[in-house]
Amino acid sequence: MTTGGFGPAGAPPRTDLPWLRRRALRPAAPARPQAPAAPARPAASTSLDLSAPAQPAPAPSAPAPSAPAPSAPAPAPSAPALSRPAPPAAATSLDLSTPSSPPAPAVAAGSTSLDLSTPSRPAGGAAPTGSTSLDLPPARPAAPAAATGGTSLDLATPARPASAGSTSLDLSAAPAATPTAPARRRPSAAAGDLVLGYEPERLPPGGRATLTDDRPTLTLDRLQSGVGVLTLRTAVSDHVGDLRLAAAYTLTTGESSVLDPARGLTSGPVGAARPVLVAGADVVRVDLRRVRSLERLVVLAYSASGAELRWGGALLVETAGGARVDVPLDREPAAGVLVALSVTAVAGELVLRAEDELVHGAVRDACQAYGFGRITWVDPWTPLT
Repeated sequence: MTTGGFGPAGAPPRTDLPWLRRRALRPAAPARPQAPAAPARPAASTSLDLSAPAQPAPAPSAPAPSAPAPSAPAPAPSAPALSRPAPPAAATSLDLSTPSSPPAPAVAAGSTSLDLSTPSRPAGGAAPTGSTSLDLPPARPAAPAAATGGTSLDLATPARPASAGSTSLDLSAAPAATPTAPARRRPSAAAGDLVLGYEPERLPPGGRATLTDDRPTLTLDRLQSGVGVLTLRTAVSDHVGDLRLAAAYTLTTGESSVLDPARGLTSGPVGAARPVLVAGADVVRVDLRRVRSLERLVVLAYSASGAELRWGGALLVETAGGARVDVPLDREPAAGVLVALSVTAVAGELVLRAEDELVHGAVRDACQAYGFGRITWVDPWTPLT
């Protein structure tokens, strides 16, 4: 059978494949020497080791690796080897560190350990089967564990172990425990305190009372101490003599002076448009609308001529509601100034006290004896206003 122009010899020349004309056979490169195989790791290992291999450690529970059989010698290399030892069979380890002389003991089957830390000291035994440990920091001896349930954060010197269930935050050294004294019991009226348990005797509304040595004090309630006018007047006979009333007072503003109608001092404070106190020949009135301005008042009785008086009668204290308190003036005949009654404002209430003390001397002596030391005097009977 003739091929005609269809054979290779009769094929038309190809101009689209110029590279075929420059083909040449390259000499075959000599085979590289094969490195000895490393001991194979157990199957299913997925360890990734980027650090230097650890020192050999005894592994009593894991079998020792068998020595690999060396491969057949290869011809002398023409160039230095550029590859590192081949990884063990069935292992996926990527080792970028320098090779070490002895390989690490094999990890037990099923291990997924990832070791990125520096080599640790030889362990007493191999990791148990199925271990999934991830060892990143260098191994250090563990500190003693705190007590059960403790959440202590200690940034200073070590403190004492916290007890079970403790949630303390200790930033300093634990101070030494000091014995605490028992709390002092506060006094109270319920506990029988004589001061706090004191209940003053009061004047009933519309009632009458007499101040004596056995009952020298009496308290007016807030209604009796704050409504209307409190009147203090004498009830004596002509047989007593020329008895006159005077009063020394102290206001909450600190002002202090004397009311004495015999010397023209009839109101206090002196020159006030709305005085707190007004005095007559035998009467002293307290405007209770301004009782908050009054701190203390002392009622005095004396002879206008300085003669001896035959003491008798009473000083009457009358409230706007009709209640009355009697203060007896019975004494042996004598000259001087009698301090008959004191009135003191305590927590919005007026406390009456029968003083019943005769001071030998003038009005100035009686005032100084009862604490009115702020008053300036022109003479023993006349204060400076």
